[in-house]
Amino acid sequence: MSKLCRYFPVEMWCFILLTLLTGVLSSIRKGPSNYVKKVGDTVQLICKTDTNSCEGIDWTKMEGSQSGTAFYRSAYGQLNPKKFANYVVSSDARDGCIVTISNLSLTDSGVFTCSEERNQIEEKKNAVLLVIEASPCSPRVLDAEIAKGDSVSISCSVNLHSDYIKPSSVQLVWLNSNFSLRSIASNESASSNLTLPYSSKAEQNETLRFRCSLSLSVNQDGTLYDQSSPNIEICSFPTRTVLYPVTEIKFNENREQTGFAKGETVLCKAEGHPPPAYEWKDKAGNVVSNEGSYTITEKSSPGDVFECTAKNSVKGVPYSTSKSLIVVTEFLETKALEKELSSASSPVTPTGLLVAIVGLLLYEI
Repeated sequence: MSKLCRYFPVEMWCFILLTLLTGVLSSIRKGPSNYVKKVGDTVQLICKTDTNSCEGIDWTKMEGSQSGTAFYRSAYGQLNPKKFANYVVSSDARDGCIVTISNLSLTDSGVFTCSEERNQIEEKKNAVLLVIEASPCSPRVLDAEIAKGDSVSISCSVNLHSDYIKPSSVQLVWLNSNFSLRSIASNESASSNLTLPYSSKAEQNETLRFRCSLSLSVNQDGTLYDQSSPNIEICSFPTRTVLYPVTEIKFNENREQTGFAKGETVLCKAEGHPPPAYEWKDKAGNVVSNEGSYTITEKSSPGDVFECTAKNSVKGVPYSTSKSLIVVTEFLETKALEKELSSASSPVTPTGLLVAIVGLLLYEI
């Protein structure tokens, strides 16, 4: 950390002491942030200082196995202008010392260090910059209509210059509509290309909202970090809701009930996407309603039958399902009838049998 520690009797305590003193003696208050950027972008690396200037600040860039190449020294200004032609170092009255890199290329990736040495105490702050070249999603356009059971195969890909950035620190992730993990790829080799395919079968009631993002998980020295830090969207697809044919009809959310009295409103409901259209017909085949619900009129008679049909179309193929109701005399009679039928289907118990016998004897008397 400092040249002083070489002459200190107990080196460990020297480092502890100097670590505490650094916060007092150094003007650097906050180092630059990690970034993931695309080719052609612009980035600003900010080294916040007490002086709000570049006074005493040096900048270096580490790439590959190099120990670091200085491109700015406070005492001399900008260095190596040919290699770092798109680097501009400037002072800012609010932020301190700023490096602006425009028109980024893959080779601008690396670890950047802003440092200051005071009284033989050197303070360093590092940041990782990863520049990527992203390819469009494959395919470029997701089908406008995706039906239940259809295969969905997509892929995203990036190129990167990873001479110094550890490959395992770079991950591509496909996220779905609620941003949960769908698929992940990590570049475990030294390859400069990272591709993430994803394939699945579309499910009923599913909303597809795919987004491919790249995350960089590194410490300030470029080693693997246990939390994701910078991330950037590589590509995405518009939202798609999976199409599926109409399902079984329920009346008033009840799968079993089919008997209703005059004056009752019956809701005909079926699932499906696109949402189904509804049609009610009487026993003569006349259309009496094009709504999802139908109110049985007072003119109806017990025994009248009304049929509800739900229809939709998936990729040009029509689908429909129907269900009929029967008009009964009164609402209360309907409930009594249902109760009686339920009792009739129940197992005979000794008590029930005894009650029936007593009732029969009384009837005979």
